[in-house]
Amino acid sequence: MRLLKTVFITALFIVGLTFAYKNQESVSIQYYFMQEVWTVPLFLLIFFSVLIGVFIAAIGGVYSGFKLKRDIKRQQKIILELEDELSSLRNMPIIESKRPNG
Repeated sequence: MRLLKTVFITALFIVGLTFAYKNQESVSIQYYFMQEVWTVPLFLLIFFSVLIGVFIAAIGGVYSGFKLKRDIKRQQKIILELEDELSSLRNMPIIESKRPNG
């Protein structure tokens, strides 16, 4: 498994290098109210766009994880309360009522 992971990472690195080599054209970037125009290689623009996307997804994943942990704690508290209630109901004495014979 370790070998497979190493081969996959090496292949991904080689694909990244060849992508950077083939996409070195300069791209001009001007954003709404910016006075300057930035000129960056195309592969850097794509790389940072993907990196920002991964970062945003990671933030969403962390938020989702915290939300799930909070929900699990709330559900565990409810389970404990219900188990206590069930235990108290099991320990209640049974009182038979006399029914008239009909």
